[in-house]
Amino acid sequence: MNSYFFIYAIFIIVGIFGIFIAITKVILSKVKYYNQTTNNQVPAGYPTLYQKKNFMTPCEMDFYLKIKDLEHSYKIIPQLNLATITNKTAKTKYYNDLFRNIDFAIFTPDYSDILLLIELNDNTHYQRRRKIRDQKVQQICNEIGVPLLNFYTNYPNEKNYVLNRIITEIEKTKYCYPINKK
Repeated sequence: MNSYFFIYAIFIIVGIFGIFIAITKVILSKVKYYNQTTNNQVPAGYPTLYQKKNFMTPCEMDFYLKIKDLEHSYKIIPQLNLATITNKTAKTKYYNDLFRNIDFAIFTPDYSDILLLIELNDNTHYQRRRKIRDQKVQQICNEIGVPLLNFYTNYPNEKNYVLNRIITEIEKTKYCYPINKK
C-alpha cells in the first residue's frame, strides 16, 4: 500500500510540475512576442495600466482654434505646467503646488518671455477643491508677475471677444507685437 501511495505522489508532483512548465512557456512566449513588436503596441488581450488620450479636451481645442491667429505674432503653448516657468524660492521640500497645468500660455515670438496665461473654467471650477487650486494658481501668477486670464465655458466666448481680451492684456506688457494676419 505504501508503494502505491508513493507512486501516486510522484505522478501528482510530476503532473503539477508539467502544468507549471506549460504555463511558464505560454507566458514567456507572450512576453517574447510582446518584446518583438516593433510598433510598441500592446497586443490584444494584454491588460494595460495606461491609455493614450487627446492632448486637449474638445473645449480646449475649440478655444485654441479661436486664438490660433495670434500665432502669427506670438507663440501659444497649450497645457503648460507651472513648474516649467516658475522657480520656487522658499527652501521647502515640496514643489507640488507648481505641478499644475495651465490651459494656454502665450510667449514672445522667440520664447524669451511669457506674456500671459489662460485658464478655461468649466463647471468643475466651482467645486471647493478646484477653487483652492485656482486660488493657488492665481497666487503663483501674481508672484511671478504673469497675468492670468480666465474664460468661463458656460459663456459663448466668441472669437472676437476672446482675441480682444487677450490682445488688451498683452498690450499692458512691454511686449506688444502687431498682429500679423496671414
